[in-house]
Order: sequence, then structure tokens, then C-alpha cells
Amino acid sequence: MQGALKIFSLARIPVFVHWSFSLLTFFLLYYGWYAQMDLTSFLIFLLLFLALFVSVVLHEYGHALTARHFGVKTKDIILLPIGGLARLEKLPKKPIQEFIVAAAGPAVNLIIALLLGMVLWFEYNGEIGRIFTTRGTLILRWHRVIPMLFVINLSLAIMNLIPAFPLDGGRMLRATLAIKLGRLKATQIASYLGQGFSILLVGYGIYSKDFMSMLIGFFLFSMARKEYRLLKTENILSKHLVETTMKTAFPVIYSTDSLTNFLATLPSKQKNDFLVLNPDDQSFYGILSAEKIQKLRKDKIDDLLIEAVSNADFPTLTTKQNVAEGLSILRSVPLDFLPVLNDKKFVGVLDYESINQLLKTKSN
Repeated sequence: MQGALKIFSLARIPVFVHWSFSLLTFFLLYYGWYAQMDLTSFLIFLLLFLALFVSVVLHEYGHALTARHFGVKTKDIILLPIGGLARLEKLPKKPIQEFIVAAAGPAVNLIIALLLGMVLWFEYNGEIGRIFTTRGTLILRWHRVIPMLFVINLSLAIMNLIPAFPLDGGRMLRATLAIKLGRLKATQIASYLGQGFSILLVGYGIYSKDFMSMLIGFFLFSMARKEYRLLKTENILSKHLVETTMKTAFPVIYSTDSLTNFLATLPSKQKNDFLVLNPDDQSFYGILSAEKIQKLRKDKIDDLLIEAVSNADFPTLTTKQNVAEGLSILRSVPLDFLPVLNDKKFVGVLDYESINQLLKTKSN
């Protein structure tokens, strides 16, 4: 993912940390100074902060692995300064499945909190409340680590269960409404509720001078609007077939063309992918990607033909697929277009320009 660093992969799901996460380093140092923490307190503070994001990762894996159970793959998990995001390739087909996937994240945190709560119950003979009544809460000590982990996970679960889209509670609400109203209308209602909650959160942040509340509010507002617009776009595209949207006139190169001559004609900064056809019958041969072209420019190559460097392993579309499905497949590959076949015969290409033109026409 652009702008993020992969830190590990578990259960075939990569986990990335966004570049903005580095800004938290300054926040942690400033907060430790502002709260006048001694060295022990600051080390415990860092440990709790790390535990918070471990809890967030486990929360997101709850979503991802539950979605996998319903046949939905997860592209990746991204860690942001205000939380995590499991990016599913698509929504589960049935509303009840979406409800379960949304509920799985908070359920993970509730289970962790329950296990820690049992430890605290036996440790303090059932008097858990008294460990939180000590004054000077900014002065952290080791005996407070487990209680704070309990609070962190309980808070994550409760916060995410708020019925404000795109929080998990909002997604559960959307799934419930979708049973009767359909997913698009349900998303619209949940999105409006989410935006309303976000405005209240921003207002609270301004009133209390709480920068984090303002930041989270702006993020949730943006996500709520964006997801509804994406689903609305998908709804439009799903009503149109690839054959009515694809391009039938486009630049091509041929498998028997000279690679040296072809590269000599290209501008140095060109970043286009090229469709490769057989010259005899105009059938699809492969694709010469922009990434491959850049690599060929750096390598010393002999006088090869285009056929030696083109790739036919990319996915293709059929004329009877809907455009929403075509766009989803196109987004999964590093290409500007995908070839379209009809009974294995090449008939055109579907690219972002043709999709945008369809959306522009339908929005007028």
C-alpha cells in the first residue's frame, strides 16, 4: 500500500503501518514531558500504548478472519494513529453475514477484557473497583498494567459498538436495516447518523480543547460520506454490462514488433500500459505494463520482439460481466485497463476512463 510500511503478515493477511503513525512519536514524548512522568511511568506508558495497538490489530483480525469464513478476502490491515482498518475486498453477500463480521471485532476486545477481568477478580478478591480509585492516575506503576489493559479493551469494545457508521456498531445497524431496506438505503441512513455523531464529536473536541476527539470526528465524517458514495457508485455500475461500456478503439502494439524500436519511440516519462495483439487475426496476445517498460529501459536488452516481454497472465473480463465487477477486478491489478473477451475472442478494453465516462453520463 502506498504511504505505508509493511510490518508483518499473519494468516496470509499483511499488516501495514501508515506513515502518519510516526507523528505519534512526538506526541508520546510531549505527553510524557507534559504529565511529568518519571522513567518508570514513561516506560509503562509506552508499554500500554503498544498494548493498545496490539489490541487494535487483534480487533481487525477478528473482522478479517470472520470475513474469510464467509468467503470474503481481506486485502490488508492498516494501522493509523486513530485506530486500525481491515480492508475487505468486498462486502459479505448477506446482511446477517455483514452483521457477524462487524460484531467480531468488538467481540475480540470483550473476550480479552473478560479474561483480564477474571485475573483481576481473583487478584483483588472481587474488589476490582478499588484499583481505579488511587489518586494521581498519571503516575503509572507495574501493578496498574493489567487493570489498564482491561480498561483499554473494554473501551475499544464499547466505543466500536456505538451505532454510528463507519464504526462497527454503525455497520451492524446498516446490516440490520439492509434486511428490509436494501444495502444502499441502509448505508445512506447509517451514513447520515454517522456524520451526525461525527459533528457532535468534533463539537465536543472544540469545546473541551480535545484535539484527538476533533481528529477522530473529522476522520469518521469523511469515512461515512466516502463509503456511501462508493456504494452508490457500485450500485450504478452494477446495472451496466461491460459490453456497453468498454472501448473498441484504442492504441495497440503487435507481438512481432521490435522492442528496441518501440522503446525508442516512447517519451522517457511515459507510464502507460500497452495492449499486445497478434498481427494475423487481431487476437489478444498479452499486456506490456508500464512497470515492465521501466525495467526494460534500465536493463541492457538485445533486439527482442514484443512477444518476448509481454505478459498474458493478467485477468480478463467478459462482455456479460457488470461494470462494478469489472472495476473491482481492475483495481486488484497494477494496470490502466483490462482486455474484454467474448467467447474467447478479443473485443475491447475496459479502463478507468470509460468507467468515469459512464458515471459522468449517469450523474447528469
